[in-house]
Amino acid sequence: MRERLSPSPRWSGTSTSVEDSPRIDKSVIVGLCASFALVLVGVMLGGNVLTFLNPGGFLLVLGGTLASTLVQFSTRDIHEAVEAVRGALFIRPETPADRMRYLVQLARRVKDEGMLVLEAEASESQDPFLRLGLELTVDGQNTEDIRRILQNEMRATNERSWRSVQVWDTMGNFAPAMGLIGTLIGLIQMLGALQDASSVGPAMSLALVATLYGSVSANLFFFPLAGKLRLLAQECASTKEITLEGLTSIARNESPIMLEQRLQSFIVFAGNQ
Repeated sequence: MRERLSPSPRWSGTSTSVEDSPRIDKSVIVGLCASFALVLVGVMLGGNVLTFLNPGGFLLVLGGTLASTLVQFSTRDIHEAVEAVRGALFIRPETPADRMRYLVQLARRVKDEGMLVLEAEASESQDPFLRLGLELTVDGQNTEDIRRILQNEMRATNERSWRSVQVWDTMGNFAPAMGLIGTLIGLIQMLGALQDASSVGPAMSLALVATLYGSVSANLFFFPLAGKLRLLAQECASTKEITLEGLTSIARNESPIMLEQRLQSFIVFAGNQ
């Protein structure tokens, strides 16, 4: 019995499926920490750190951003977006190229051992999309039916993936606007309290710090996370396309060599996107 190659997608839709030995994506952690650290260094070099701390401004920007996002998206969308970020913190060794190699090896095993190999693979697969495709193929479904069912599944999962990207992009757009609102509030308070010198300082602090909070949260947190999820969504979609093409080729009992040549074009296309 040959050793089984078990593919594990690193991000599927908006759900997180962590393998037995996940590795933290250090680029995400290092990038976020380095960005905030550089801002903190700039704050410390400029004077008193406490000057930049304003709970009211922070609450206005963060709370206002979340509230505005809730108007556009449902709580389920926001929950799935948070889950998608948690999934982005864990990387898996498999890429579209890895999925291609797996399918080529699987096609060779089917040639040698028969279609029942797919049943064993389906029972142990951690990827719901791959498991569905394997089950449809081993059941002897028509290739057109397999393609139709998997394409419908792809559309559903891809839509959820891009919805998570839209949530973080929207928060990145709202945060600077909420900072500007905080600035306007602070200026109004300052102008209304010019006769009281003790009130001018706190009002001016809110006016300036709120803008800072909005810009920092958008450009160092929300937009980078949206970009990370966008790349993962593209890679996930490419992996699904390769899986669909590979399984329909196996269902047609095509040559593994022909399958490899066909899937190579998907890898090249994904790399050029």
